Amino acid sequence: MTLRERLILEQPATCTPESDEMLMVRLMDGDRVAFDQLFERYGSRIRSFVFRFVGDREVAEDLTQEVFLKLYRNPRAFDPRGRFMTWIFAVARNACIDYLRLKKLPVVAVGGGGDEEDPTMEPSTPLSYAPDETALHHELQSKMQDVLGRLSNKLREVFVLCAVQGLSYEDAAQVIGCPVKTVSSRLSRAREQFFQTFKRYLDEGGTRR
Repeated sequence: MTLRERLILEQPATCTPESDEMLMVRLMDGDRVAFDQLFERYGSRIRSFVFRFVGDREVAEDLTQEVFLKLYRNPRAFDPRGRFMTWIFAVARNACIDYLRLKKLPVVAVGGGGDEEDPTMEPSTPLSYAPDETALHHELQSKMQDVLGRLSNKLREVFVLCAVQGLSYEDAAQVIGCPVKTVSSRLSRAREQFFQTFKRYLDEGGTRR
């Protein structure tokens, strides 16, 4: 029995759309539509993750394209017996780490990469916001990214994966390649440092009223 046949049998009959892993098998067979579907599912999430990690919108766009270009050119780098979600986040994480090492940036370069807003980078602003509230929303988002940039790479990555992207401890551990207990410990420290720093900013009257 081929891997494709096994995956088809393992996929519930009522399961629609196709699993990520089944799409990867199709991509390995040269199916471009499968790639488009995977990008539609994960493009925005990976771009958001990379932006929160490196802190630069233009770099996040470039690295996201690099991640999916690698996927398109060499889909067989993925083992279909594993989970695509954790694999693609791991590829994106490695791209971020390589970039930071190359640029010798131990922390996020805060505020870089242009002035235009990208709805895939951060939560969208409700249309019902008044102008002053919209400005406050964007200021808070900017400050949150600033605070993220003050975390170490190890604390920032686990905070973004779990607190921002919503991955479980187990999934984050697979992405990072560390024990689940390490994820739990780092996330606890990251949350403490993040909220302490953000609280100081609010206490100092950092946002406009």
